[in-house]
Amino acid sequence: MEDGGVGSVAGNTVSWREVAARLAPARTYWLSTTAPGGAPHAAPVWGVVLSDTLYLYSERRTRKARNLAADPRVVVHLESGDDVVIVHGTAADLGHPAQVPDVVTALAVKYASPADRQYLPEADPDFDVVYAIRPQTAMLWRLADYEASQRRWEG
Repeated sequence: MEDGGVGSVAGNTVSWREVAARLAPARTYWLSTTAPGGAPHAAPVWGVVLSDTLYLYSERRTRKARNLAADPRVVVHLESGDDVVIVHGTAADLGHPAQVPDVVTALAVKYASPADRQYLPEADPDFDVVYAIRPQTAMLWRLADYEASQRRWEG
């Protein structure tokens, strides 16, 4: 993802780099997709920010992966309702994790606990797809300072 500069809403803009920095430390992200019949679907996923791009991974047989194959539009947000980051965009299918070894390495560094390793692409061959999230808009705020902390990014 490019830095993208600042969004177009005067007075409360943020750069993509700042959005990516807020996404990076999260352990879990919520991924929302749309089923072919139009029903929404949400699932917790792991991912990593590398060079200001958020990467997520899955198994192609999952509901979320099947939904993304039919409609790549996504909403990704942090778990917290107190420290909010919501990204609207699309998921680009990058293929098998072996095709993006730098992402696999970054995931192994981020999820370094021995208990985490079994859930990573390098340990489980069922994880057979990596997605790059291509953002279109983002919203951020912190509940403790809601009015002053609201920011937007538009690509």
